[in-house]
Amino acid sequence: MDKKSNSLKPLLALAGFLASTLSFACPNLQRFYDSLEREPLALVEALEGILDQCYMNSEYFALNGAAHLSMGDLLRALESLERALLLDPNNGSAAVDFAEVLYRQGQVINAIEVNSQLLLRGDLPDDLREAISSRQRRWSSSRSQRSLSLGTAVGYDNNLNSAPIADQLALTLSGNQVLFDVSSDFQAAGAAYARFTGAGTLLRVGQNVNTGLTASVTGRFSRDSDFDLIQGSVRYQLSDSSDRPRWTSTFGLDHLVWGGNTVFSSATIRAGYRLKDFGACRVYPRLAMQYQKYEAQELLSGYEYFLGPGSECDIAIGGVLNRFGLEFGALRNQAEYSRRLGGDRKGWQSNLFWQRTLGGGQVVGQYQFTKFNDEESYSLLFKNGVRRKENLHSVYFSYVRPIRSLGGNAQFLGTAAYHNQDSSIALFSTRGASVEFGVTWGF
Repeated sequence: MDKKSNSLKPLLALAGFLASTLSFACPNLQRFYDSLEREPLALVEALEGILDQCYMNSEYFALNGAAHLSMGDLLRALESLERALLLDPNNGSAAVDFAEVLYRQGQVINAIEVNSQLLLRGDLPDDLREAISSRQRRWSSSRSQRSLSLGTAVGYDNNLNSAPIADQLALTLSGNQVLFDVSSDFQAAGAAYARFTGAGTLLRVGQNVNTGLTASVTGRFSRDSDFDLIQGSVRYQLSDSSDRPRWTSTFGLDHLVWGGNTVFSSATIRAGYRLKDFGACRVYPRLAMQYQKYEAQELLSGYEYFLGPGSECDIAIGGVLNRFGLEFGALRNQAEYSRRLGGDRKGWQSNLFWQRTLGGGQVVGQYQFTKFNDEESYSLLFKNGVRRKENLHSVYFSYVRPIRSLGGNAQFLGTAAYHNQDSSIALFSTRGASVEFGVTWGF
């Protein structure tokens, strides 16, 4: 009898296990599909209630991913859809939505590849095959994107000519300090102005590398043509093709015309590398090198270098996602000519950045501090040859919001800026503030 009882124990245990498994089997999910388009949030909440029963069910995770995709939550959609395909690589509905998520994240090449694999399947209904084919043609054309923008704005700057703030300058003559009044022609001039901008961009998405070429021209004009400014810029950017690029590099050229005369040109190389990704925060080092060419005062020309760490974090405050960034680095400006007053310069720079959505638009704030010191005496005319030491504080805010009444691609742009530069030599102490409002159109 004992032997028979012992032999029944494994059978009873197996029966109990099967009964337990059946009692927690994933229920029929067909009843949930009706609320996918109408109430995706309610669907997600309902699916959470049966997660423990459907943990090994590919259809469950495909449906959950489709609901998150409908709400625009790409991260959670991607997690669920990857789980669905891991459980069943042949789950067609999961693959359709998975490709859509990749495309919306900017992974165009990977999305096209998944879409191509779908088109090879022999079990696609004709209407679904046509929809996927149409999507494939649309996505293939988006590998190269061209855009053009034009903008106009009006503003006011209380130091349009970037003049020093001092009313008097002290010069050392024959060992004695002599004060000179600054002529009104060289004092800060406040004035209203109009700004016109034009920019064109060509983007191409590659299998491993994305490229972008941007050219822009900006003109600022006021009643006094001596302060008119025209700036031309060209940027060529390379980055890896992931949705969060691990590395980026930029090559740039700039040319500045002031008062009808060419005053400055530069060539710049910038590079950054995402060293660590913590999910909400990312850490990276950045490097920048720039050649600066001054046309009217050639002796000012030089090579400037920046190197330092930075980080950015996405933090939800009051239910709204905020992006914060902090950057810090060493600066050095090496004179091209040994006769440059002050010689080489060195210092450091910090940059604090903030961005969030607000009132249907996007607000950006930035604070920057720069410290630069000459390594040699600037001139015996200023305080018997004191070295120039400068601290620059600058604050910038911008707000961008679509304006439907002016066209589907019209945007309002408002900016406010302030800078204050202190210097051991009064000639280089300057201060200014500006506000600007305008509209840009994209084509």
